[in-house]
Amino acid sequence: MATLALETMYCETTGPLARLYFNRPAVLNAANEAWVRDLITITDHLTQQPDIQVVIVSGKGRSFCSGLDVKELAQGRLLLDWFVTWERGVTTLASLNAITIAAIHGYCLGGGLQVALACDLRLAASDAILSIPAVREGVVAALGPMRLARLIGAAPAKRLCFLGERFTAEQGLSLGVIDEVVQPEQMDERALALAQELLAIPFTALKHTKRQINGAFEKDTATLMGELVTAQEECLRSPEHAAVMAEYREQQANRTKA
Repeated sequence: MATLALETMYCETTGPLARLYFNRPAVLNAANEAWVRDLITITDHLTQQPDIQVVIVSGKGRSFCSGLDVKELAQGRLLLDWFVTWERGVTTLASLNAITIAAIHGYCLGGGLQVALACDLRLAASDAILSIPAVREGVVAALGPMRLARLIGAAPAKRLCFLGERFTAEQGLSLGVIDEVVQPEQMDERALALAQELLAIPFTALKHTKRQINGAFEKDTATLMGELVTAQEECLRSPEHAAVMAEYREQQANRTKA
């Protein structure tokens, strides 16, 4: 296991699986200036690791992430550059080739929900409490509202972002923010099981499917079609595809013999 340990978070890598842990449990993993720098460092590190296929993102202690550190915001320490750097880190996370899973428990507020929205899949413990209350603090939730609107539609996204209301994991499931709700004590087991399920799927195909979905709101059909040709060519030449097809041929041969 390889570990990249920083001041506010760390990343453990075992083969094709990486686990990113937010590690400021005393303040419910609130994001301060160092936290954002560390997010940049770790997401850049993951970008440079082509063998990583799945990343599980979670928080140590009682919460996933309670958002930006309001104490630092109130003292004027979080200036415009901080917010720009924040979004760079979150966007890099969203752009990883690896499939990302947010394993949410406890508080997932503000910036915490922004990080979760940047992940591909979101598991939430039944005790999770979520919200995106940036406007109540007099700021914009970076590109979180855009990601939320793309995920669940403009109308429900506006209600959540305008009012900053807190909602439960089950409510998040109904809205489409959350993909699956699990019991708190089962979170780690379920996140790892989902990761293993993804790791069993040909990664080249997963990678290009993710890119196509992510580009669906930004690119026209002609552009996506051109990218599809390149992606499909890579898939057809990949060793994963060859292995799946070989297994299929073997199964067919065995059925014929039977």
